[in-house]
Amino acid sequence: MKTPTINQNGYHKNILTKERIGTLFIYPTDYTPDDCLSCDGYSLLIIDYEDLFKVIGKQFNQENDPEDTFRVPDYNITGRFLQPNSNVGVQIDAGLPNISATFGSLSAPQGSPSFSGAVYNSKTLGTGISHNNAAHHRAVLYALEASLSSRIYGNSDTVQPNSQTVHICIKYK
Repeated sequence: MKTPTINQNGYHKNILTKERIGTLFIYPTDYTPDDCLSCDGYSLLIIDYEDLFKVIGKQFNQENDPEDTFRVPDYNITGRFLQPNSNVGVQIDAGLPNISATFGSLSAPQGSPSFSGAVYNSKTLGTGISHNNAAHHRAVLYALEASLSSRIYGNSDTVQPNSQTVHICIKYK
């Protein structure tokens, strides 16, 4: 006897998605099949799309949406990347790891710079002699420029991995 296939939710057939309603389809062109809706955040009447509403509910609604409506996800207009996660539907803000650097003294002895990584000697402001006349010092302005450590910095106004744009649709019937 063969064991029946079990889906990721631990049961044999998902009653709510028996016809794959709610499934996302990705197209390399701006194409939407007859049984799908473009994922552009449209507000729909529940009565007109009951099967899709049973699957996604009001998860994508906005605060002032009428009670008798629900929204399809907005993946095409916002351009957010889709990330698999067990906490489905949460929007995650963009971010980068912290950038750190070390700075030497602003009055370091001449010829002994103390900096690393994306830090560089931006400008020598002047030189002088210490109080004991034993060493020449210079005032230096150090700067931090992340693009010196990786060319990924400065290429976008937000976090942007290599990507290819697509058109996303959701099956409603």
